[in-house]
Amino acid sequence: MADPAPQLHPDPATLPPVAIGDIHGRLDLLDAALAAFPDRHIVLLGDYVDRGPDSAQVIARVRELVESRRATALRGNHDQMLIDATLHGQGAALWEMNGGDTTTDSYYGDYAALLADAQWMDEHLLPHTTIGNTLYAHAMRPDPTGRDLDAHTWGRPDGETPFYPLPPGVTHSVHGHTVMRYGPVAHQLTDRTVAWFIDTGAVFFGTLTALDTATWTPTTIQLPAPHPATPTTQVAP
Repeated sequence: MADPAPQLHPDPATLPPVAIGDIHGRLDLLDAALAAFPDRHIVLLGDYVDRGPDSAQVIARVRELVESRRATALRGNHDQMLIDATLHGQGAALWEMNGGDTTTDSYYGDYAALLADAQWMDEHLLPHTTIGNTLYAHAMRPDPTGRDLDAHTWGRPDGETPFYPLPPGVTHSVHGHTVMRYGPVAHQLTDRTVAWFIDTGAVFFGTLTALDTATWTPTTIQLPAPHPATPTTQVAP
């Protein structure tokens, strides 16, 4: 009998990335997700700051991941609010209303460090990215015409923001931003593309989702939530 063919195991580093949803200052959940996929490239979908206890420490971890090329980091609406408030003097009240005070507190009075991180975020966080056949954007698919500037940062799958068409050859998109209380959701659209939403409320429910886009398998990481807040009481999840 001939020897069986050897089993080929793909190099994890060459597989499509693992996407991680909104973190909101939960360093414990981020580190647990990273430990679950130690050899994979990561796409972070944004909203690293606000409401959770460790925003400064999360940004430090994101910087390490990006600078070591282990991760690609996108820009969420909370990240944009931080940038606008600290670097451009715009929307400070809106940012504070949506958890900016907890981010400021996490720097323990070191405003220079906050400004330095805001500058780094403004220079390095991507609005969206496409890897292989998948587009990643914080909120919704970007408008390919460029007219809707807010779709990929602020849009929601509630009918007000369209599911804009994907580029040729791109079949999936992955998003955070809109909290999915009962777990990640995959929308099969009429053009036969799929849109995933994987923000499962890290700061509200203690649940962070990592989506393996090689197998389209979500992994749920759950730790106790730091406080009993619910997203229905907030302005901009």
